[in-house]
Amino acid sequence: MSLLLNFKQDLIDPSNWLSSWTVDGDCCHWLGVVCHNLTAHIHQLHLRSFPPIWDDSMSQEQNDAKYEAYWRSRFGGKLNLSLLNLKHLNYFDLSFNNFSASPILEFLGSMKSLTSLNLSNAGSVGLIPHQLGNLSNLLYLNLEGYGSNDLNVNNFQWLSGLPLLQHLDMSYVNLSKASDWLQLTNTLSSLSKLRLIACQLCLIPPTLTVNFSSLLTLDLLGNQFENTLILSWIFGLCNPVSLDLSDNYFQSLIPVDLQNITSLSPLDLSLNNFNSSIPN
Repeated sequence: MSLLLNFKQDLIDPSNWLSSWTVDGDCCHWLGVVCHNLTAHIHQLHLRSFPPIWDDSMSQEQNDAKYEAYWRSRFGGKLNLSLLNLKHLNYFDLSFNNFSASPILEFLGSMKSLTSLNLSNAGSVGLIPHQLGNLSNLLYLNLEGYGSNDLNVNNFQWLSGLPLLQHLDMSYVNLSKASDWLQLTNTLSSLSKLRLIACQLCLIPPTLTVNFSSLLTLDLLGNQFENTLILSWIFGLCNPVSLDLSDNYFQSLIPVDLQNITSLSPLDLSLNNFNSSIPN
């Protein structure tokens, strides 16, 4: 209990969402806290701030007021080192909060019990710490940015420490210096979903034997590939069900080899510069 109270002390909670977190309460009944039924160990922290959904039945002013209230209500502040003592924590979600343009903290890489880490749209900036590669039990990692590319990485070498990873989303992270992005994600044999939307990717290696045996979703929307043709390794994917290559400046012909991927739904090739008819 004291660990969570220390954590709360360093959070900014404008709407007092964590009012149930008190010294005389049972932490397993606190908002956002999930404990194991038998051991009462803290297993999950759900601290996502849910953005509102636009309501067409409301006026522009009413919708704007709803969004304004959301922006004011998000968690902020800083993360307390007491998190390191939550030895059984496997799920940590801080998405859609406002951590004041602060970096992702290196010490999160020492929370070895994590299987799911969601820091998407949490206001972080700067270099994604390579220490996240120490989270060897991680199945789910979401580092999606706000759309401003304020987060960045120099390389993907740290991914080699995440052999169990199934879901990776680094959309809107600046990956322009990470020329090894494909080689390293290709080593993740359990990866089923890869989303790298608008990451300033410039190069798809032209020749590569792919090992994406589990990949079902590949989303590369809105990058800046220097290649003008869709590369052949994409057609070597085993069982993809969702493929988005839209807004990538691909040119020339829509490849006939797409007919070999019969499980696709959806397939998005919009906003490219193809100069051919759609193959039968």
